[in-house]
Amino acid sequence: IAELNLKQIKGNRYPRVSVNGGYDFNRNANPTGFSTQSRSNGYTYGLTASVPIFNGFLQRQNERNAKIEINSAALTIEKTKQDIIAQLTSAYQNYATYLELVKLERGNVDIAKQNLDITLEKYRLGSIAPLELREAQRNALDANIRFLEIQYQAKLAEITLKELSGTLNIQ
Repeated sequence: IAELNLKQIKGNRYPRVSVNGGYDFNRNANPTGFSTQSRSNGYTYGLTASVPIFNGFLQRQNERNAKIEINSAALTIEKTKQDIIAQLTSAYQNYATYLELVKLERGNVDIAKQNLDITLEKYRLGSIAPLELREAQRNALDANIRFLEIQYQAKLAEITLKELSGTLNIQ
């Protein structure tokens, strides 16, 4: 848009020609006068030419302003690109981090399940108290909850990454 604005401003240096045209119809009725009815019709047309001679250096200033506007628009576009790249990089790093956390929490769930199985066997043999069994059950439940929360956060990070990259398909 800024480049088109500059072209328009530069166009003010050149002569201008304009054409106009029209059709007129006029009818008057006067019953008391000498001529009781008058009617006229006709075409009108014209051609106008104007040549800019001097406008107080306004043309040059307008062109400079338009060039500054072009540079400003280019800088804004570049800044927007850099912002998008930074957001994409951050979103990708978040996603990769959450994927690693999902792997770790999956391992924690497996360890908690093994611990619970061992604790159940010890409880059956009578070598531990019910409180220790309850603690192992709570640890396994907490590990599962953390695993689900991290999976949820990883999915949110994936959606954010797809949204920023323009590959999110909503159906």
